[in-house]
Amino acid sequence: MIVRRKISIGFVIVGFILLLSSLIAIFEFYIMKKTVANVVTSDISSINTSRLLLEIADEYNYKLLGLLGDTTIVESELINIEQDDRFIECIRKEKFSTVAENKMVDSVLLGYASYIKVASEVEDIWKFTYNEKNDWYLNRMYPTYTQLREYIKKLNLYSQSALEANSENLSDSFYRSLMPCVVAVGIGIILLFLFNYFLNFYFLSPLEKITKGIKTYLTTRKGYNYSLDSQDEMQDLNDSVREIISENKNIYRENNTHI
Repeated sequence: MIVRRKISIGFVIVGFILLLSSLIAIFEFYIMKKTVANVVTSDISSINTSRLLLEIADEYNYKLLGLLGDTTIVESELINIEQDDRFIECIRKEKFSTVAENKMVDSVLLGYASYIKVASEVEDIWKFTYNEKNDWYLNRMYPTYTQLREYIKKLNLYSQSALEANSENLSDSFYRSLMPCVVAVGIGIILLFLFNYFLNFYFLSPLEKITKGIKTYLTTRKGYNYSLDSQDEMQDLNDSVREIISENKNIYRENNTHI
């Protein structure tokens, strides 16, 4: 029973280490999956928000340009950007991940406030001549619009930089998450070699020597001198073999003496 217990304990230890390494690997990759999904989704959402802000700003500007030369447009048909809440709703619902992005959001909002302020002049400007409207657009509206676009472009660049930085961090985190798995698997492999050595040293090698000792006795009738000090069934087996050979040797000697 001692031998069986030793072998069972060895298998249990190796199995536990391999199971532990598998659980660690599954846990780490699950965490990595959630982290990657959240980070990438957040960064892509930030980039899409910047793109949408540009589209909203461009949409009003292009419509305004199209109306500059149209003298048939009445005041009620003019575009009122102050009533368009898409820009503010879009930028406020987005959660930017870095300090640089959030600082640039403040600049975008400031630029948008200036843009709205100048855009609110359109109803009064529309009563002027074409040249006066053109001067207003070139000297007032367009610089404010350009400044807003620059702020939004910088926000987009910061979002792209955040995505790139997060991708590098995720790559480093991936390799760090692999380390516990590699260590656990390495320990499991080492234990397998140790267990193999244990089986060979304590069981297979003694059995081989006992078998060799028995064959030597049968062919040469020399004494059986192999000894063990393992305090288990292998030692009991060796002692029994020695006792049987000793008795057989005595019987053989007595038979030869009588002859």
